[in-house]
Amino acid sequence: MRIKEKQNTFQLLFEQSADAMLLIDGNVFVDCNPAAVEIFACSDKKQLLRLHPSDLSPEKQPDGCLSRKEENKHIAKTIEQGSNRFEWLHQRINGDAFPVEVLLTSVHLQGKEIIHVTLRDITERKKAEQALRDSEKKYKLLFEKSTILNCITDMNGTITEINRKFLEILGYSKNEVIGRNIMDFVVAEQKEKAAEILAKDFKGEKSPETDIDMLAKDGSNRTILCSRGPALLYESDAPADFLLITVIDITDRKHAEEALKMALSEVEKLKKQLEEENLYLQNEIKLTHNFEEIIGKSEALKNILGKVEQVAATDSTVLILGETGTGKELIARAVHNISGRNDHPLVKVNCAALPANIIESELFGHEKGAFTGAYARKIGRFELANRGTIFLDEIGDLALDLQVKLLRVLQDGEFERLGNPITIKVDIRIIAATNRDLEKAIENSTFREDLYYRLNVFPIKVPSLRERKEDIPFLVNHFIKKFCKKIGRKIEIIPQKVMDGLLTYDWPGNIRELENIIERAVIVCQGKRLEAGDWLPQKCMPAVASNITILEEVERAHILKVLESTRWQVSGEKGAAKILGLNQNTLVSKMKKLGIRRN
Repeated sequence: MRIKEKQNTFQLLFEQSADAMLLIDGNVFVDCNPAAVEIFACSDKKQLLRLHPSDLSPEKQPDGCLSRKEENKHIAKTIEQGSNRFEWLHQRINGDAFPVEVLLTSVHLQGKEIIHVTLRDITERKKAEQALRDSEKKYKLLFEKSTILNCITDMNGTITEINRKFLEILGYSKNEVIGRNIMDFVVAEQKEKAAEILAKDFKGEKSPETDIDMLAKDGSNRTILCSRGPALLYESDAPADFLLITVIDITDRKHAEEALKMALSEVEKLKKQLEEENLYLQNEIKLTHNFEEIIGKSEALKNILGKVEQVAATDSTVLILGETGTGKELIARAVHNISGRNDHPLVKVNCAALPANIIESELFGHEKGAFTGAYARKIGRFELANRGTIFLDEIGDLALDLQVKLLRVLQDGEFERLGNPITIKVDIRIIAATNRDLEKAIENSTFREDLYYRLNVFPIKVPSLRERKEDIPFLVNHFIKKFCKKIGRKIEIIPQKVMDGLLTYDWPGNIRELENIIERAVIVCQGKRLEAGDWLPQKCMPAVASNITILEEVERAHILKVLESTRWQVSGEKGAAKILGLNQNTLVSKMKKLGIRRN
């Protein structure tokens, strides 16, 4: 009875096992479980048991050995040792090959040697192992080929791996470096500092950016920048065993900095002999969008353009406030140009320039015969601006009766042409601008309060020029280029004292006044310098400049100084061309041009 129970238990385990199981007697399958039927893609147990073991393996294994020959070897080994575990390549009845882990067990049953076969599909494991190998290969390649200097040390600082770039900088072979301590390559006077950094690295603490000089094989020093925190390398949850150090070679940069310091020192000596003058170049503000017409880089202007970007993506009404001549129309154009309506027109209306008797007709249009002189039908500005933007400049000067009609357009998007009762609906974005104090106008009953609140959805206050004086040099340069091109002049130099005078003036007329003054200056100045003259406002008259040294003299003196420091060596790592940051041929050409010859 007990034997029967054991047999039943074994049979139950055999049938329900997740692993494929088969019994082989000689070279014939005598039994199999459902998992075996499934793994070989057979339709049922009978189909599988009709097959010979060799039918379920490809002709050859991955190592090139014949499958049938290897099968016999594994079965013989199993009978001899009692069990045998190995990996094998099987194939399903449709010919698809797949890797398995095999456990063969020899069972002596009723005078026969029965082989119990357990198979486990290891396809996913093999894929993972291959992915791991590929990953290791990739990262090893990245480590080796990187232009960054990489090395790996153990927790004592002994170098266990180093990449080609690091070896190239130090001038050693890999065999000369592996196994040595990283501190062996640090110059003596910096070993203490390097040891402190390394100690922090081993603790996983971030060290500040530091320069360290390392000793190359040829005896020269190479300066490396330790700016990227090192990485502790772990295996699973175990403590870190290794440290990945990544540094940058900045030797050339250090040499260039030293050359620059020498050059700056020389320039400082010459500075007393030079007139303080400069060429002011245009530097147009670049935010998310390119506002080509708006010149300057002051924080006040950047703040305004930031607001322009915020509101442009919406259809909200914009009210632009600011003194006369501050560029309110340019701000309105900027809003329109980066909005979703920029494929449609921006229609401008100057509410102060149009006569009171025709402004209603200009805004809303009229029919033929609507009034005396209306000989033809006319489309108004609001209709022209449909699906686009209308810019109402000097809105503070709009008559009260028209303010009511404008309020209706703002509220409902509709109006009637003069002489036509049919209501016209429009889809427009309204931008208004004024130099007036509208709140005072409301107090004086010259501007409707309800219209003000309809317009004042997104106010933008444009600063006066005296509030953004740092933009004056850029505006001056812009206007000089503009009028030089128009008039046919070529002004290249703006003396500092002239610019200082322009910067001290209060500019009550703002940018428009500055533009007019620069136009006058371009007309009266005959040479390449912007000379002070009666075109300047009296409050910003500069003193006359003197004792000017031309730029070529400064350049010649500087090149001579560098050549003398290199003993007239032009090319090479320590040559003048390298220090000056010039191509060798370029330096030779400059020397010829400036008449520089060695005595």
